[in-house]
Amino acid sequence: MLLFATYCSADKDGASGDLPAVERYRSDRIQGVYAGAQSAQARFGILSGRFGLIAHDHPIPYYDHLLKRDEVEEMVSRVQHTLSAWEVTEVRWFSVAFEMDPNVAQYRQVMERAATAEGATFELTLWEPAATLGLI
Repeated sequence: MLLFATYCSADKDGASGDLPAVERYRSDRIQGVYAGAQSAQARFGILSGRFGLIAHDHPIPYYDHLLKRDEVEEMVSRVQHTLSAWEVTEVRWFSVAFEMDPNVAQYRQVMERAATAEGATFELTLWEPAATLGLI
């Protein structure tokens, strides 16, 4: 199964209670990759620094947590387990360039290592506005 995936967003809907992940995160990148996944009939996932790899409809509370370097090892294991459960064979990872946001490096490292450990292919796609990628 093909997975379109990206990392979470610091900008979140501050509503109380749980919201589906795709609604909690306020990000054109997340919305664009989600639309692209739907168009390609691929699975969609968001790598949260707190919750691991989650589906678009996974309910999450408001939180503020950036994945730290010392959390990478544990997160790789969690994400590998999810990739296995979702029967993912290909990961298409969408990210801004490291130069634009150095914090994305840990997220990419987690996803790439988990995919490799699971035997899935990993492809990095630098994020551009969805219209230029033909995703929506």
